[in-house]
Amino acid sequence: MLENFIKTVVANKAVYYLDDDESFAMCSSQLFYIQETNMAIPLALFWSDREKAKESQTDDWADARLMSFTLEEFIEICFELQVETMAIGIEFNGDLSGGEEQIPVDIVKALVEEAERTQTRLTFKGSITSLEQVKELIDQMEVEI
Repeated sequence: MLENFIKTVVANKAVYYLDDDESFAMCSSQLFYIQETNMAIPLALFWSDREKAKESQTDDWADARLMSFTLEEFIEICFELQVETMAIGIEFNGDLSGGEEQIPVDIVKALVEEAERTQTRLTFKGSITSLEQVKELIDQMEVEI
């Protein structure tokens, strides 16, 4: 599932999410916990294509707006989620089944590898200015984990 998500996001240079005016569609992780408190960390949900995200607009997220980030924006968001001790859920169904949980820095690493493999050009406009800076941040965060 992760490989398909990464390939699709890099090819389309977009990732989709549901925005409920407060944050992304979220749930509690089933895999990742804060060791000191034994509490599940939050899981921010993302999809590789618009239709998959739209299918998840049910129940608690029925009124959420379907939004997208560019690939470059998503990379920056992943770093922010990593710093905030959050995980990423990919391709979940509206009933929270069928998805996969990932560490944000692992997602970024896979996105960078796929972008380089496919020679996809990345143009950053936010706080990150280059692919080299992304790689440096990955190295820093992997040391901290």
